[in-house]
Amino acid sequence: MKGLYPLFISVYFFSCGANKVTESKVSKPKTGLKIGFASCLHQNKPMPIFETINAENLDLFLLMGDNVYGNSDSEDLKELRLAYEIQKQNFKKLDLNIPIEAIWDDNDYGLGDGGKEYRLKEKSKDLFLDFWNILKDDPRRKRSGLYHEIIKEYKGKSIQILILDTRTFRDNLKPTDVKGAVGKERYIPSLDSSLTMLGDEQWQWLSQKMDKKTDYRFIISSVQFLAIGHGWECWNNFPYERERLIDLIDRSNVKHTVLLSGDRHRGGHYELKTKSNKIISNNKNKASNYTSFDDSVLTTVTL
Repeated sequence: MKGLYPLFISVYFFSCGANKVTESKVSKPKTGLKIGFASCLHQNKPMPIFETINAENLDLFLLMGDNVYGNSDSEDLKELRLAYEIQKQNFKKLDLNIPIEAIWDDNDYGLGDGGKEYRLKEKSKDLFLDFWNILKDDPRRKRSGLYHEIIKEYKGKSIQILILDTRTFRDNLKPTDVKGAVGKERYIPSLDSSLTMLGDEQWQWLSQKMDKKTDYRFIISSVQFLAIGHGWECWNNFPYERERLIDLIDRSNVKHTVLLSGDRHRGGHYELKTKSNKIISNNKNKASNYTSFDDSVLTTVTL
């Protein structure tokens, strides 16, 4: 990290009720660039946490999937369209004053735990792009998938944010052989090395982007990356793909990489040291779709 400004991650815990927000600050953020992240935002639940998010004056807010809940199997995507309509009205009432970047997870993709088999994914993608006001000339409108790159500059330093699509190209998960068993609740890792999380096209894009020089790098995955030992969705369902990304990070020109992930409705911080002693840090957002962002974690990254 020689020659770089120190990077601080300040975590804010929020307990959200229907009428008020109670805040407990673990550490006070320093003045600088502030990036917040969260996931799992049910359109039919209260959202008092946004009062505090708005007050944080963030430079960027990342919504990392399940930004509406609208799984649909009908050709007109009725449930998903309605979910977006309700969320649009919610956002208007919230009067959000922060720039937002989003990626989907299964519940705004349209199929619970879904991957490339979802036959309505192109229609679902169009709904996503229109809801988030993605420009007509944006690369995401011209190719498969929603993966993309964001570059931020701060005090002469560059921050690269790589947002992955873990839905469009993902192969089928391997069902558990003992449903509900601890560590094997729903799925178990597949040892088939031909299966993919990201698909060839996205892997090629990611490799090229990680060859770029940058001072700081964040990788966004809607599902957990480092965490293992449970039988829910995660990168470890495809251990060869997980190891492939670890190796790619290890070979990159950035000493420290932070991964942000959503999905699991619980908070956590994980670290992995690669073969060449690089540190991969995975902050997992905690949220709940029963009461939106209930006991959730808002993390602000300050440079």
